[in-house]
Amino acid sequence: MTDPTPTRAPLAIVTGGAAGIGRQLAERLAAEGHRVVCPDVAQHDLPALGDGPVPTAAGLVWTSLDVTDPEAVRATFDDLAARFGGIDVLVNNAGIQRHRGLEDLTFAEWSAVVDVNLHGVFSCLQAAGRHMLAAGRGAVVNISSVSSRGSAGRAPYATTKAAVVALTATAGAEWAARGVRVNAVAPGYIDTGVFRQGVAAGTLSEETILARIPAGRLADASEVANAVAFLASDQASYVVGQTLYVDGGFMVDYGVPLAKKPE
Repeated sequence: MTDPTPTRAPLAIVTGGAAGIGRQLAERLAAEGHRVVCPDVAQHDLPALGDGPVPTAAGLVWTSLDVTDPEAVRATFDDLAARFGGIDVLVNNAGIQRHRGLEDLTFAEWSAVVDVNLHGVFSCLQAAGRHMLAAGRGAVVNISSVSSRGSAGRAPYATTKAAVVALTATAGAEWAARGVRVNAVAPGYIDTGVFRQGVAAGTLSEETILARIPAGRLADASEVANAVAFLASDQASYVVGQTLYVDGGFMVDYGVPLAKKPE
């Protein structure tokens, strides 16, 4: 049943939003007044969206979804649009990684990343977009990465994140005149538990990474959430098809330091 209230709280869908960075993006949109549904393969500690009345206040709920199943994506988004009275914001955040050199990368590993990071993004973009286009309004924020320019040992991840940039630009060009804005946020290195685990395991060198970031520090997840909230809001009403890099300058610096002038 659709929401009969004309002034209903807007619905934001954040895929992969039950934990990690996605959870923080979802919480930021909830703080902005959205009702937020977090489709994810795992529930973590979020309450499940049941069969009862939909939430009327800002808050987060979980529903089970594997974004690699296009039929399940369409059915889930159709159900959410009917129950909440429409879809106002989609944050295409669900993603996975597989770390391995190209010569040893298996096709199964490659396909797993492509299925989630590209096919899943496409399916969710299309499913939400159809409802937004019918309503003549909506905003999509796809999550890319600084890895989109290439990243050793992360071929499928880098390739899919580059494809997300192109898909964002294409969807932005197609849908802007019909009231739907599509943009992307590409985070750099973020100070998270996963990052700290990599440093502790020796697979990441914080010193080397910081030397490549002009801002000289890692991002806080809240800074990525700020960018997502901006692109999802009416404040970004004339921003279409763009990728906003939240990376401390990583993408604009080759990493070669300025030579010192002779004394």
